[in-house]
Order: sequence, then C-alpha cells, then structure tokens
Amino acid sequence: TFHKNVSSYVGSALYNLNGTWYSFGTFNGKDIQGARSSSLEGNWTKFGRPILAINETTWAGTRNGSYGTWAPDVFQRCSDNKFVMLVPTTLPKKGHHCIGAAIADTITGVYHPVNDFVQCNRTSSGVIDPAWFKDDDKRQYVVYKTDRPEVYLEIREVANSGPKEGVEWVGNAQKLLKKDAQGFKDGFNLEAPYIFKRGGVYFLAYSTHYYGDGSYDVQYATSKHVKGPYTRAKEPLLKTTDKFGCNITGPGSASFQRDSKGNEKVVNMIFHGLKLPLRPMRRELYTATVHVNGTKLYIK
Repeated sequence: TFHKNVSSYVGSALYNLNGTWYSFGTFNGKDIQGARSSSLEGNWTKFGRPILAINETTWAGTRNGSYGTWAPDVFQRCSDNKFVMLVPTTLPKKGHHCIGAAIADTITGVYHPVNDFVQCNRTSSGVIDPAWFKDDDKRQYVVYKTDRPEVYLEIREVANSGPKEGVEWVGNAQKLLKKDAQGFKDGFNLEAPYIFKRGGVYFLAYSTHYYGDGSYDVQYATSKHVKGPYTRAKEPLLKTTDKFGCNITGPGSASFQRDSKGNEKVVNMIFHGLKLPLRPMRRELYTATVHVNGTKLYIK
C-alpha cells in the first residue's frame, strides 16, 4: 500500500528519531527543506524555515541565483550525537555538483557546513545523490552517483569515530555499478543509490531512466558484501503503475529505513512520484512498506 504525503518534494531522505519520522529533500527548486510526521502514513508538516546555512560554504557557489542543492541525506553520529547532512551543491560558475556535509546539534537544524569535507569528480559532470550506510562492523560509507560522461554508482568509506566521524574520507572511491551493466538498458541515467541490509543481504537500490517522465523507476541489486559485486534484480521494485490503488507516475529516488528494529522481513521506503500534468519539478512524496524474502524485494 502506498501513502501520498507532501507535494513538490524531491529526492527525500528518511530518518526516525524517538518515534517521529523526518524527511529532507528539495522543495519547489529551492534549497533543502524538511518535514516531520508521527507516522509514515500520517500528515507530514514542513519545518517552514531554512535548515541549512548554505551561504557559509567556502567551496560552493551559486548558479542562476541558486546553490543547486539536491537530494540530501541525514544521519546521527555516535561520537557526539550530532546530526550530519550530506548534500550536493554546485561549484562556482561551472555548475558541476560536489558532495559536502553540514552538522547540526538537532535533527531540524540549522546545519552548518564542514568546509574541509568535499567529494568531487573533476573528470565528470559531478557527483550527486549521497546516501550514508553503517555496517555491522561499525564502518561507515557514502554511496553516490558519478555523472556523465560515464555514469557509475560509487562507494567511499568515511571515518567512523572521533570528531571527524562521517565527515572525513577514508581511502579511495570504488565503483559498484555502471549504467547499462549486466545487459540492462537504463536510458541515459543511473542515480539515487541507497544501501540497506536485511537478513545478511546488502541491497543497493537506485533509479534509472529520465526523472521527468513515466520511465523513471526504482530498481535494486544484491550482494553478500557492502562493496560488491552486486547482482541486479530482473524486475524493478517500483515503476509507473496503478496496481496498488494509487496512480503513481515516474516513481524514484527512494530512501529506506536503515535500522531493521529486529524485523528483517520488512523495510519502510520513501520516494517521490510526478504530479500530473507532467513537469520535472512537480513531484509528490510517497511512502510504502517493502517486504523482504531472501534476495527479493516486493510490495503487496
């Protein structure tokens, strides 16, 4: 079953804190916005104020009056219980995206940039869509998309303790999945990666094709190891459909509940779909419960 929640909400992150759900995304082409709800199926209330002090960045810049922030992720550190927001924004003049980080004392912000933590790819059009993952051995990673000319999903480790927890890179990036790999046709796009683990299986979710029409979807791949190799599932987890009692067009950019809370058979998911008539920036927020059976994911 799907539940439609917030309008014009793009690239959402999902976090549960003390029984309250929080979501972070791009709203109406503006900078990062947040919303909260007492339940995934309930009414989501927007924060109604800025939550990211983007003007404090020393490495990012505006293009056409916007910092181009896009699809953030948020997690809480163990070392000091502060919250970290991973957020892509643009380099001055070039318009290429890099991934930075910001820290806040509370989940609702304000988040202040960490200006010595930046991930770029100078040989491509940039990197976007960061998502954090903490493994059972306490090691932490960020997975993200490397943009054209060659589109990959990559993973890179970050510090897992001390004052730089989550905001210091460890080692080099490693490629996880390439567009059109394993005989698939992904259009021009492979993006929005997200890793979670259930029943000893690592699931790498992602979206393919164009985010502005009905070809956009949510697919996934599985592995026994966080760094792969990953095997792609034959069928998408979610595509344009009215099968579940709710007409959804172009679903994608999914985030998942990281902690299983002792139930390895389900995982909560948040994603966006297009509003009709179709316009790329007109999207709505949806939630769903995903069921896990070994290496298979499905929605009832």
